[in-house]
Amino acid sequence: MTGCAGFIGWHLVERLLQGDNGVIGIDCFTDYYTEEQKLANLSCALNRERFTFIRRDILEMGRFPHVDHVFHMAAQLGVRTSRGANFTIYMRNNAEVTRRSLEVCRSTELTSFIYSSSSSVYGAADEGGYSFQ
Repeated sequence: MTGCAGFIGWHLVERLLQGDNGVIGIDCFTDYYTEEQKLANLSCALNRERFTFIRRDILEMGRFPHVDHVFHMAAQLGVRTSRGANFTIYMRNNAEVTRRSLEVCRSTELTSFIYSSSSSVYGAADEGGYSFQ
């Protein structure tokens, strides 16, 4: 699982570990949340025998460990940070990381690759739906 220490990621890690699943989690600990918060998110999983944590940037990985399923949860959050001075960081941590994850998985035999986006992509809610502000 990429982005295993993020809000969505750590919840899914916990859920998967409730069954008989082994989980390999990858997270580079971007500075959107503090390192302490990310470690707190993973605190219950870090001591579990069926959880392996890899603290690494996906763009620096030559390959992923052999797995049957990939849950791609890694993302840079925040619609407002997707433009202006932070645009390069946003594109790197979203588009490039997703592209690299798909490339790395291309040469493996996966059962599934599940991509989950942040709720940030939906913008602000109004009466008629969502608007991008």
